Amino acid sequence: MTVPNGNVYKVHLADPGGRVTVLEIPTEDFEATDRGVALRNTIVPWHRVLRYTREMTSPVDEALRSHAEMRLWVDDGSDTGETLTIRADRFEAGPYTVDVQLERALLVEAGAYHLTKLHIPWARVLEYERLPMAARVPSRPD
Repeated sequence: MTVPNGNVYKVHLADPGGRVTVLEIPTEDFEATDRGVALRNTIVPWHRVLRYTREMTSPVDEALRSHAEMRLWVDDGSDTGETLTIRADRFEAGPYTVDVQLERALLVEAGAYHLTKLHIPWARVLEYERLPMAARVPSRPD
């Protein structure tokens, strides 16, 4: 597995007729604004943005700890939507989007996880909830 390229955003846009277009935009040509996303010289309103993603890595050391989880139900353009379950520390509610990091692979040689950072506009979020973490009860020595 290769190291992810964090210099490109993949932008998923809803088109007329239910079609979806995926554009690859260099990070220097991308900006999220209060009206939508700026792709080079073009502004795309939020109601057309399904999501945008960027590949990245994260160190393994803290990733092995126990953690709470979030369940996120999003409109991905399908009839039923998509449900994601992610670690709570990889979920962030921003002003324009919900940002999550999805684990793709473990890069053993690099000691890091390969992650996809997913940005979902609030208009595409159907619901989200924090899932309770099971309590760890120590076993008795006797």
